[in-house]
Amino acid sequence: MRSIVLPSWTRRLAGLDPVPVPPHVFALAGGELRYAAFARERGAPALEFREYHAVPLADAALGGGPLRGGAGLDGGALGAAARALVERVSGRVEAGSLVLPDAWARSLVVELGDLPAAEPERGEVLRFKLKRLTPYRVEDLRVAAAELVPLPDAEEPVRALVTLASESLLAALEGAFAEAGVRLGAISGATQALLAGLAFGGRLPGLAAAALVQSEGFTLVFARDGEPVLWRQRGFGEGLSDADRARLLGAELRLTRTWLGERLGDERPAAVVLVAPRQVAPFWREVLATGLEREPLELASEHLPLAGSGVGEAIAELAPMLGAACREVA
Repeated sequence: MRSIVLPSWTRRLAGLDPVPVPPHVFALAGGELRYAAFARERGAPALEFREYHAVPLADAALGGGPLRGGAGLDGGALGAAARALVERVSGRVEAGSLVLPDAWARSLVVELGDLPAAEPERGEVLRFKLKRLTPYRVEDLRVAAAELVPLPDAEEPVRALVTLASESLLAALEGAFAEAGVRLGAISGATQALLAGLAFGGRLPGLAAAALVQSEGFTLVFARDGEPVLWRQRGFGEGLSDADRARLLGAELRLTRTWLGERLGDERPAAVVLVAPRQVAPFWREVLATGLEREPLELASEHLPLAGSGVGEAIAELAPMLGAACREVA
């Protein structure tokens, strides 16, 4: 995506000097458009939660299609929701980040023979690769990629985390916030933002994993020092019983464990952090513990760079927003 912020590990590879993003974060989730503000002092090891608001947004306003943004996209409804939300904020907001559900801002790790640094060649290479890897019409996508450290025995010299989303959806959201006086400088999926928070200030050393469960699906990412090594993202099938879903997820996790063993040898994650709605957390704890042979930790305030008294039971929904506020740009 043109407006995506490069993760901190990418800037380290590039040798660039980063600066913090604005402390204002918006998010689409649970039939709502949300806003959160975090205070951040330069050099401080944690951020302070300051303010939160939400307004309803009908699901139909986001349009149809697997990535949303298709038929039925209602720019007027998006604009009205953005204005109503910004009006509730206590201070002036001129710029902010936006976090989307992973299902609408999808990410995947790909291997490439080459990844040009400049556009349009970079976009052309990515779209050519995505034609073979995804079911989407690549001409309708906004695409971005951040290079990763290669793994041993890789078939191609370049590994990259590629993120894609509907151009029409992103353009409509950017237009809606622009009408409300806000420039969106960074748009990303929820797990990318969550990882930025978990790894902020070196809080996620070595190999670790995070699993994010949302209403549209789940994402499991293994990262080393905050940089993705493996990215697994799946939507939820309709009409599945818990037993059937557990069986399918178990098979997926066993394949994941096999892949990690082939690429990383005996190295095992130091921690697996689960971020899930409270009502489904027990199911996911059991599935992850069985499939990964490692008991997951439910997300808690101590896993995040959060100063003060914390956010209580809202931690799962606010964690990606906090992560978005942790990011930096060169």
